[in-house]
Amino acid sequence: MVNTGFFGRISNTFRMIKSCVSVLKKDKELILFPIMAAISVLILAFIFWSMGLIDIQEQGNNENASFAEFVPEIILIFTANFFIVFFNSALISGALHRLRGGDPNVGSAMNHAIKHIHHIFIWSIIVTIVAILIAAIKGDRREGGFMRQLFGSMLQAGWTMMTFFVVPIIVAENMTPISAIKKSSGMFKQTWGDQVTANFGFGIIQILAIVASGAIGWVFGLLNPTLGIGVGILLVALSVSITYTLEGIYKAALYEFALGEKPLEFKQEDLKTAYSAKAMA
Repeated sequence: MVNTGFFGRISNTFRMIKSCVSVLKKDKELILFPIMAAISVLILAFIFWSMGLIDIQEQGNNENASFAEFVPEIILIFTANFFIVFFNSALISGALHRLRGGDPNVGSAMNHAIKHIHHIFIWSIIVTIVAILIAAIKGDRREGGFMRQLFGSMLQAGWTMMTFFVVPIIVAENMTPISAIKKSSGMFKQTWGDQVTANFGFGIIQILAIVASGAIGWVFGLLNPTLGIGVGILLVALSVSITYTLEGIYKAALYEFALGEKPLEFKQEDLKTAYSAKAMA
């Protein structure tokens, strides 16, 4: 008997995560993509800051700041989003390659993402515009009000879920971002339960990993505070990268069997359970 309730979905999700771990064990290089994304964004932010192009605190306190004064921040946000989307595209390209029976590496995944660089560029613009609009709707936390914050958060969650498959669609089907959004929205109805519980499951894993990393760092800190801070930061960064990589693999697998495919490395009974849960939800 298939358990179609929330806890049944959670159980399905954690079984799927175990399969994601088995994929990561075979293609450990996939973890490099979120690391490269993080490093790229940090370097970018440092360049903007060192050139004096951004001063968030000063502009945040200036209510009369003109649009032109925010242009560097907008450029920074777009460029950061571009790096994040690009390396996420490479990650999902590598995961799809493995799930379809191939043997990916960093070079092959990067090359595949580069082939879709024009769509990735446009998608990064859309992501940036939506992020700015949602931030404007939410307003300042101190002055925005509870309802604006709630409405903005609901829009953000809905946008995230409806565009869940945009990157896999772009790299697998070479669709334009607008067409990918439409297709992702249609696939949302098939997979919404699995998406929600996946976010919940990965959220739990990330919180536990961060707590464990902090605890290990604290133990080392008893011997040497500087060492403890270094170990803690390193472990947190590593755990976040691993979680992000597993999420990418999960998204690729969910995309595959949402299309009716049978991704390798995943047990067929788990996929059947997932489909039964969706059908009866």
